[in-house]
Amino acid sequence: MGLFSGIFGKKKEEAEPAPTVEETRMEPREEPQGEQETFQQDRGEEAPDFHKLIWLMLLFQEKPERPEPELFAQKLGEKLGCDIDMVTQQSDGLYSFAAKGLLVEYKDNAKVPAQVLTAPASDFDPGAIDDFQRSQLWDVQDGSELLDSCKYMVMCSDFMASGLPYLERARLLTAWLETALELYPGCTAVWTPSAGKLLTREQALNNPLKGDSRFLWYGVNARFFNVSDGEAEERIMDTLGLYALGLPDVQIHFRELDPNPMANYLYNVGQYLYDNDVPIKPGETVDGGNGEGRIDRGIQWVCQYERALIQPVRPVMDICPGQYAAGRRELPNGGGKSRNKK
Repeated sequence: MGLFSGIFGKKKEEAEPAPTVEETRMEPREEPQGEQETFQQDRGEEAPDFHKLIWLMLLFQEKPERPEPELFAQKLGEKLGCDIDMVTQQSDGLYSFAAKGLLVEYKDNAKVPAQVLTAPASDFDPGAIDDFQRSQLWDVQDGSELLDSCKYMVMCSDFMASGLPYLERARLLTAWLETALELYPGCTAVWTPSAGKLLTREQALNNPLKGDSRFLWYGVNARFFNVSDGEAEERIMDTLGLYALGLPDVQIHFRELDPNPMANYLYNVGQYLYDNDVPIKPGETVDGGNGEGRIDRGIQWVCQYERALIQPVRPVMDICPGQYAAGRRELPNGGGKSRNKK
């Protein structure tokens, strides 16, 4: 039995099932008509194993008025259920706050509250988000046009929080973003640079996930690529964003499978790793899918850890999809390289 059977139908007393991402979310991944743009990878772009700061950007079409710092502290405290101290109120408008219920422990046993910060509204340059990133804005129809319509941004991030357990850090970031969304009603969209993910305000507010998993809605994107110089219908899909918390992203290199259910599959596998502190060991299996995109416990797909095929270079858990596999892989247990054949 594969480790992933708990996600796809195992009884509740044995394991908590992961929420299913809406089936309609992947409709933009249908094959585009006409000539497609081809991108040359920059394999020198290597992501850090985790980000010291994780930035969340609120985008606006009109310059927003800034709420009073006391409101930030009040709303954040309500969401986290702990006291919030004002740390910085600089003349240039930078605010920072300490969450007294989330403590980072240092080597000398000193415990310091994790912080969040926000900058004042500033000009937003849509051109800073390049065509490669724009090609993966699957959640928003006409995502490039939405980006181009925004003229201002408010930058939010954590600070001195990378030493927290990753779930606590994600909880802090989620509460901080949701606080900002509440206090900036004129926000048009949310851009998460570490995930390359764009959401409309409405999508961000209607997060379907619960508890600490809510961060995944904002901080993890599922990407889809055709391989132009590969086999017929050769594709790569991956998640982007788990690496920012120090976890592996998820990757699958395949052909002949429908990418729409595969995106939901990747989100579910990613959430399983996130919720359970990456319990899958190299060479172990997860439940796979059949040609119709349905999960089948009778199909087991082997997992291994490697560097990502698609930039940024980062750790990923690669899932080998059996008869649908494409490309070459290092076999587990030192088995060398194998060409995956149907």
